[in-house]
Amino acid sequence: MNSNPSNTDSDSQINVVMEDMETTQNLLRYINVNFERLSPYSCVTYVLTQPPEPSVLSWLTTLSLSNAFTRYFIIYTRTLGEAEHVLLDERLREQENVVALTRLENSERRGSWQASIRQLMHHSGSPKVKKLSNLFRTPRLYSTKDIFPEQLTNFYGLRFQGTTLNFKPFIDYQEIEGSRKVQPKPSLDVFILDVIAATLNFTYEIVMPEDGNWAYVKEDGTWGGIVGEVQQRRTNFSLCLTVTAQRRNAVDFTRMYYRDPMTFITAKNRPDPLWKKLVTPLHTNVWLVMLVSVLSAVLFYYILYLVQASLGYRSNYNYTLSSVSIDVFGIFLSQTLLNIPWLAAGRVFLGFWLMYGVLATTYYKTSLTGTLAVPFIPPNIDTLQELLKSDLKYGMYEAKGAEYHLFSTSDFPLYKQMFTNVYLHSRSELIRLVLAGEYAYFSYKSSMLFRVATMYSNAYGESSIHVASEEFFPGGYGWAFPKGAIYRRTFDAVMWKCVQAGLIDKWINDLYYMYKKKPATTVSTHQTQGGGQETSQTGSQETQGPFIILLLGSVGASLLLLLEVFVNGM
Repeated sequence: MNSNPSNTDSDSQINVVMEDMETTQNLLRYINVNFERLSPYSCVTYVLTQPPEPSVLSWLTTLSLSNAFTRYFIIYTRTLGEAEHVLLDERLREQENVVALTRLENSERRGSWQASIRQLMHHSGSPKVKKLSNLFRTPRLYSTKDIFPEQLTNFYGLRFQGTTLNFKPFIDYQEIEGSRKVQPKPSLDVFILDVIAATLNFTYEIVMPEDGNWAYVKEDGTWGGIVGEVQQRRTNFSLCLTVTAQRRNAVDFTRMYYRDPMTFITAKNRPDPLWKKLVTPLHTNVWLVMLVSVLSAVLFYYILYLVQASLGYRSNYNYTLSSVSIDVFGIFLSQTLLNIPWLAAGRVFLGFWLMYGVLATTYYKTSLTGTLAVPFIPPNIDTLQELLKSDLKYGMYEAKGAEYHLFSTSDFPLYKQMFTNVYLHSRSELIRLVLAGEYAYFSYKSSMLFRVATMYSNAYGESSIHVASEEFFPGGYGWAFPKGAIYRRTFDAVMWKCVQAGLIDKWINDLYYMYKKKPATTVSTHQTQGGGQETSQTGSQETQGPFIILLLGSVGASLLLLLEVFVNGM
């Protein structure tokens, strides 16, 4: 081997002696690593003067799978049978641009070169060897189109299998009982897949992953969920999947066709019921101080009358704790006193107590009027910091999607702190807990907005669910393919044409309209639980206050009655 790897890329020249297997392997690895620095639009051509040994062919193809740039293989063979044997080698299954050049030695075409290619897609389902009609008098080739024709524009009706999980509006399907296969329903990725299938001439079926998860790393370092299905080639591709750096090491992705940050939803804060407004004008501590002051005043007033009686003052009015309590509390209700204390101390106390009662009731009345006139609605939770300080619990979908991976692997202190208390539930259970005002639900913003608008809003677009304004983890979606899958390029090309034509936004808007027009029982159920609750119960809430006051008075009178009976019985 003679090599000069220290020069620039344009001056580098490497000569390989195929008999030296170990040196060849090291050199191929060097080429592979250094070509990683090139863009996906770069290419490399391997010219083999004879069919390679199986081990060399394995190194060539296995190492090449880790790179995205284009590869060309030109292999010189002695006979057409040898060319067919090389082209149908299983190690070349993921290589698109492979040609075998055979020098013909028969009398008619003596001295000509026959080009044979591996036809990757065939209606039989297996690759075939195709001889090109053009014969070359010399091995020099003037156009790559002559020997490397585009092969991935027609898949001849082959059947592909994709894998995914439900994720509206991107994926929606009807499960088939007893099977992993699903029946696709109108959704964004299904629209894209239909266009790709019609353009490239193939059929497809969609299945759910065996373990029912999106993607996660197992203890042994392998992937589970959808990424594991694709990585291990149990399926040909995935639909909507969040693109992350770690997943790129396991599978190949298309370009992002939709960018979507993560956020969370909570129940909207609503005004307190009207009956609670009777107590909201005063803080809890103020109510406690007033209660203590009333009890202290009753006791002090009763002691004054006992002292007054001990000094010889006689009155036709029978002073008891209950009667004194009525006199003291009656000040708040502008009640007339039946008897004025004889002692000056009692009159001074009564005067100050009267002033206290007037000020306290005036303050309460003005605060109550302001509360009834201008209802106060607490602000909704919009940031992770606010959520962390609140008393809400938080959870995410149990299928371990990218949101689970973000929180579980992040070194950011806030994410690490929140992950220690995160709960995993089904989507229906999370929505139920959110509507009950107990939980926050982490997911992607577009999916959240779509579900809230189409499933949990009334006819006026009002909903009891609040989508937080803070966005984090600004990721996007692509489709995953096995490493080195040659058909990823043409899938990606058709998908990108859909993006450039504006079809993605159009289809999303169509899905909004489609799902809003659907009469679904789930919508009316959640409206009753959420958005329509306050309106339907307003009339009953307006009359709850008087009945609560009547109930409290009745209970208080009953307790005093029992106390008096007990005291008199003693």
